[in-house]
Amino acid sequence: MTQLAKILPFSKLLWRSRRSVLAILMVMMLSPILLFTMDRAKDIIQDLSDTNKLLRRQLEEEVYHVGTGCNMPLLDPFADQFANFNRNLPILKCRGVDWVNCFKSDCRVSQSILRTTKDVICMYRYIIYVSDENSYVSNPIKVVGDEKFTLNRSDHVKIECTGKHINNPKIKTHWTGFKAGFRQLSTVPVPPNRKDSHNVMILCFDSTSRNGFIRTMQKSYKYLTEQLNAVILNSYNIVADGTTGALYPILSGKPEEEHIFSRYRWETARKKYIGPMKFIFHMLKKYGYRTAYFEDMPWTGSTQQKFTWFRKQPADHYLRTSVLNELDRDREEKTHRGHPTRHCLGPTPQYQFMMNLADQFLKLDGKKFCFTLIVDTAYDNFTVHPTADDSLVSFMKTLEDRGALEDTLVMVMGDHGSRYSKQRNTYQGRMEERLPLMAILLPEKLKKLRPDAFEALKQNQDVLTTPFDIHATILDVLDLKNKIDKDKIPGTNLPRVMTLLEPIPKSRSCGEAGVMPHWCACSEWHNVARNDPKFAHVGTVFSEYVQSMTQEVGEQCAIRRLSSTEWVLHQRAVDHLSRVNYIDSKDLRNNNPFMKTLDDYYQARIIMYPGKAVFEGTLVYNSAGDYYMITYRDLSRVNAYGDESKCISTTHPHLKKYCYCKHKLPNSYTFRNETFGK
Repeated sequence: MTQLAKILPFSKLLWRSRRSVLAILMVMMLSPILLFTMDRAKDIIQDLSDTNKLLRRQLEEEVYHVGTGCNMPLLDPFADQFANFNRNLPILKCRGVDWVNCFKSDCRVSQSILRTTKDVICMYRYIIYVSDENSYVSNPIKVVGDEKFTLNRSDHVKIECTGKHINNPKIKTHWTGFKAGFRQLSTVPVPPNRKDSHNVMILCFDSTSRNGFIRTMQKSYKYLTEQLNAVILNSYNIVADGTTGALYPILSGKPEEEHIFSRYRWETARKKYIGPMKFIFHMLKKYGYRTAYFEDMPWTGSTQQKFTWFRKQPADHYLRTSVLNELDRDREEKTHRGHPTRHCLGPTPQYQFMMNLADQFLKLDGKKFCFTLIVDTAYDNFTVHPTADDSLVSFMKTLEDRGALEDTLVMVMGDHGSRYSKQRNTYQGRMEERLPLMAILLPEKLKKLRPDAFEALKQNQDVLTTPFDIHATILDVLDLKNKIDKDKIPGTNLPRVMTLLEPIPKSRSCGEAGVMPHWCACSEWHNVARNDPKFAHVGTVFSEYVQSMTQEVGEQCAIRRLSSTEWVLHQRAVDHLSRVNYIDSKDLRNNNPFMKTLDDYYQARIIMYPGKAVFEGTLVYNSAGDYYMITYRDLSRVNAYGDESKCISTTHPHLKKYCYCKHKLPNSYTFRNETFGK
């Protein structure tokens, strides 16, 4: 076969651990790089050499189009392809009655049950956290009648109650359930100079773009903007793929690559754990904060989708393992089978349970930081979103009426837009994936104390912003501005991380903000004609890269073959900072002339078999060297893949979107008139 693209000694994996912004940028961008021919791919080689100073010097000499600004596309939330998205959707109704209610650390049988039932006996079993992958249930503790049960060993309990009907003792009644509260615990005393610091409440809805929120939760949008005067960021752009890529920068101030040594590898899968010390929960504990990290569908795992587990829970109050223990994976199966109670926890909608828990947390004494991720509403093509609309309005109204907004920073956000819906196949759907919801309510006390901060936030509403900026803004609100990394990217006057409480220049570009071309929503792309040789070439190179990603798991995954290239787009690179993604230390040392001509980006959508997997990716073409470059951060899987990668989902979750388990194949199958076997 004729070699159409050169292979250069260039595929290296560079990691950085320094705390400077440039080092973080390099870690984020110098990802596994593969250079492809039409028939083979070069293996990844790790290079741990320190090139920080060299990169600084080279970049300072090569400043091109910084400060070009960002022109976001104008997207109508109610465009024709979305017009009928949420019409005539059924209202979610959950059935049943809760016997026991928990408030803070106290659990009791409800008075309504005691009025109709006598001889009530309840057995409480604590769900005890060991690690993200392990927990156990304690021996039962007996509680009679209206006696109070106080949580102390765990926030979460399994409860089984029995009784007799008060008017007919022969009728025995029985109830089982799962309850969550807040065990009593001590925190570090708040430092004397921080008595006036603020609380933080972040409520995140999975797969919710700004436009999607406007479409499906119209009452909430109106209440936030008109009643509460929330600031909605119109140019808030994600920086990486999926929930992990969106949330890690907010919760740790670092891209997911900074946590890379906690990624799964076959030979070390049981040895590496995520360090909770890297997350904001840990930082705030020493300032006397009580912290909470809640998510309602932990088998999808905002963290565990791509990484190993936490060995120690990252926050004081952590829902993951207890929910997994209680549900025993049954609800995961119910979700995929269309079970009628899949959105309910007893008589309570799952999203309501999460809001109730967050609201109750804010009622605790002391300083509080809470992050709550609601995934359930995104399932079933967002049919639950409109149902949750009234509940969110009620939640926000409760905070307002109670005065919680006086000293609490509230963020209502999405991690990213829809990734697998039918609308995602449109241009607007692709853009909405990159532009999630971010609504910010500054504490009323802060607005009075720092009116300039509120004005700056409003001015930044239409300026390019990223999850890194949200982390910086949280620190600024908490008077921890000294923790914000202020190092500047060489060749610019702007740091990559900026607080929203200070003006951000409108000229800020994706390169300056650390947003790669694949994710930058303000990039201009042009169609490549199907008869252009690049159309077929790009699709083939891209498919080879996808197939190469499962090499580390051997033959567990089937060979995926290119079925079709749906479209290819082209863009000329004008932002030198995005080129850093593909610069290698050796080429810099040798002043490789090829590095001066990284001037073509191609974006493509391909379909691969088996499994009809749909991928989108962005490649860089170097015309001088006649080769392509792509990293795993430039790639998206844009259709749901269910359990097709179950054979490696535990050991290699970061490869789930690429793998089709070989054992799922028939003994033989035909593809393009060729017969293949397992």
